[in-house]
Amino acid sequence: MEDFKQMPKMSEWQEGQLIVPVSQLGLRETKPNYNIIFSNREGEVARFDFNGPALQFAGNAEEGALLFINWATTIFDQRLKDEYTRGYNDAKAGKDPER
Repeated sequence: MEDFKQMPKMSEWQEGQLIVPVSQLGLRETKPNYNIIFSNREGEVARFDFNGPALQFAGNAEEGALLFINWATTIFDQRLKDEYTRGYNDAKAGKDPER
């Protein structure tokens, strides 16, 4: 009930203003949304939903798998380039390679 003590008086409200105490919003009950969504230009293609007791998949498996592989390949390629560059720069600076 401390939220009500910090609320402005009704005479201080601006027209159209809605004041709701934080304790009334139910923010403590909000659950995170654990989804992996695969989309293309037309919209959502597939979704992994981790919110329930078991993993659920919805959508086009073939298209979703293709999008996932393309994404993973892009990330992996960039990681290889980053590591190569770091190793090259370390060697150039005379540092021993990290293992």
